[in-house]
Amino acid sequence: MINRARLLFIDDEEVNRSNFQQTFTEEYDLLLASSGEEALEIIAQAPGLALILADQRMPGLSGAEVLARARELAPHTERIMITAYSEPDDIMAAINQGHVYRYILKPWASEELRIAIIQAVERYQLKQENRELLLALEAKNAELEALVRARTLELKNLQSLLPICSYCRKIRDDKNAWHGLEEYLHQHTDILFTHGVCPACYDMVIAGFKKTEGK
Repeated sequence: MINRARLLFIDDEEVNRSNFQQTFTEEYDLLLASSGEEALEIIAQAPGLALILADQRMPGLSGAEVLARARELAPHTERIMITAYSEPDDIMAAINQGHVYRYILKPWASEELRIAIIQAVERYQLKQENRELLLALEAKNAELEALVRARTLELKNLQSLLPICSYCRKIRDDKNAWHGLEEYLHQHTDILFTHGVCPACYDMVIAGFKKTEGK
């Protein structure tokens, strides 16, 4: 069974809460509050709220104030304010304080409100999916970085062991190919070679050759 989106409807008039519940109870998981104070308690204890709808004119906290607080308690939840035609200042307050997704004018029509709710819930779900994908991507990147670090350490350990033939002194690379010392060092380091003759080789080769020529 697919989980239904959870909505919170806030209105101090019981008839409005009843109408909202009757209209949308089969489509959504509904929570109802009769005041801004009660709504904030619900928001603090109800995870996964997709949408909060608040009437603007209520005793105590106004709808704009409730939505502004809701933005702090549940920052990912979408917010809709319901207000009358004669309340432009309230609309601006909701936009500035509560950062509402949109506002609905009273008296609301069921189909208009239904469309607004569908769009708000889809917006919430899309952003939620994006957040989950981002978290999964971050986890995968962290996993790859850990693998790279492990592989790098492994290669460093392998590079510290240099396979050398006991007879000809050639060096075996990581592809199992054998190279002369100079060739290998030229490919894997920045070393530049200069050539000379050590005393032992001089005595054995050069001096010996000269003695042979003198005979």
